Amino acid sequence: MNILILEDNQDKRDALVKVVAELEMEIEYRVCKTFHEFVKEINRNKYDLVVADLMVPLFRDSTDEQDISDRLIEDIRDLQCKNFRTPVIAVTKFDKLAESNFCGLNMYDITVITYDEAVGTWKDPFLRKIESCIPEKSYEFVIVCALDKEADAYLEAGYNVSNSFTLHGVACRTISINSIKGLIVTPTRMGLVNAAILSARSIDLFKPKLICMSGICAGIEGKANIYDVIIPEICHQHDSGKWTAEGFIPELYSVQLHHNTMLKISNIIKGRDFIDTLKDKIIPSRNEYPIGNDLFDFNVYLASTSSGSAVVADDETLGNIKTQHRKMTAFEMESYALYESARQSLESPIFFSAKAVVDNGDSQKGDEYHRIAALISAKTVHEIIKRGIIDS
Repeated sequence: MNILILEDNQDKRDALVKVVAELEMEIEYRVCKTFHEFVKEINRNKYDLVVADLMVPLFRDSTDEQDISDRLIEDIRDLQCKNFRTPVIAVTKFDKLAESNFCGLNMYDITVITYDEAVGTWKDPFLRKIESCIPEKSYEFVIVCALDKEADAYLEAGYNVSNSFTLHGVACRTISINSIKGLIVTPTRMGLVNAAILSARSIDLFKPKLICMSGICAGIEGKANIYDVIIPEICHQHDSGKWTAEGFIPELYSVQLHHNTMLKISNIIKGRDFIDTLKDKIIPSRNEYPIGNDLFDFNVYLASTSSGSAVVADDETLGNIKTQHRKMTAFEMESYALYESARQSLESPIFFSAKAVVDNGDSQKGDEYHRIAALISAKTVHEIIKRGIIDS
């Protein structure tokens, strides 16, 4: 976001910039100290927002502050001005000046805010106006991670990832793959509801061609091993249904990968060097090797999975989940939400999920495999994008 600030008072200027910095997003701003400099700038460069004092010197060598309200309207709302449609906030310390010019400025979509350095009441309306002017920014892809440690794995893997920032109320990190710009987003809490909200909002806000998910999951014993990466070719919600006197009766609604997406992913993960690329530079510690296994090995494959709203660490619940689909291979808490959000979206993005197994969903649960699993999953998603899943 690009902001132009017209302000000659250093303290006030610093206060405005400090408030802008609270948004924790990528903002570039330019400062003009005189109206003459300001006029040249608004006719030379396009800005997303203009913040202007109403009392400033006209020229560089002048210290005489003048009311520039009428000049501001005349110059910035000129049809030939590059910022003819740019939102403007007039921030002034002079109450009478704000009152006398309010109607005229308001007619030309110039918001007037009275500044008082002793009272901070001007900050909230100032921030709200800035937030309403944030331009829509699209990204080629969005990666949803339910947990911060799943998102941190991209940084640990050495990928080009930014620090976390907030954009439209979403916790984001930028990531570039093959010069394609994307976002890693995380919800406030894990689970189906938060994942569905975040996925739907991300699709609407950022218009990605691809939305996907990485992270950790539980595998069905005998069908998936620790660190195997499971990509759901079909996914349902295992805790959707009805509780009766006889027990729980599931009501299953499944979402399937698009046929073309499934073919592309299948071809990518069968690549001769695919697994070796994922293993590269991952060095597990002794306690991160699965019990009874001295080799760091895993597979990546498409399979049937399910999602539910609660963590499963109970043998009886696990047994109920196993009976829902004879080919069930893994389960977790978010993939179905992402699949269904993408399926229903008018934007129709490509979608998939790739999560690595850390346990069998029984009472024997622990965190010792989480770091490596998150790394393998992140590298899988990164490699699938790098190898052209978005390409038409």
